[in-house]
Amino acid sequence: MKFHISAEDTVEELNISSMVDMTFLLLMYFLVTASLKIEESELRVQIPIDQQMEQQQRVETPEEVVVDVFENGEIWWNGQPTDTVESEGLPELKGTLADLKAAYPEQAVVVRGQRRTQHRRIVAVLNACAYANIDQISFPADASVFEE
Repeated sequence: MKFHISAEDTVEELNISSMVDMTFLLLMYFLVTASLKIEESELRVQIPIDQQMEQQQRVETPEEVVVDVFENGEIWWNGQPTDTVESEGLPELKGTLADLKAAYPEQAVVVRGQRRTQHRRIVAVLNACAYANIDQISFPADASVFEE
């Protein structure tokens, strides 16, 4: 019995013909299927529309809510005076912001102040926004539109 195989007796060959055949078959398959693809824009499909969603989308939201803080401490809401200099807790503004949050949960508020406005009044407006759970607050980059 001969159990030992010498290096001279074994010939190792790598037969890649079947691998080349499979590669060409896959190439042909992808070429044929790619040409059969239909664009979605070419399909004529009627998508059902939910009437309730359509009515909800028609609800108009205010474009921009602006709170102006003047140098003398007055606070205006979209061009209308709300709280005076004497009102420390800003009760009118808090009520207006709470109503806004209830009606439009995602509404942003723009807070504008003049150059010489006291910071405590700006902080009071921010506290009123926090009281109403409004977290989308912005300050304009160009405050010159508000300067008199």
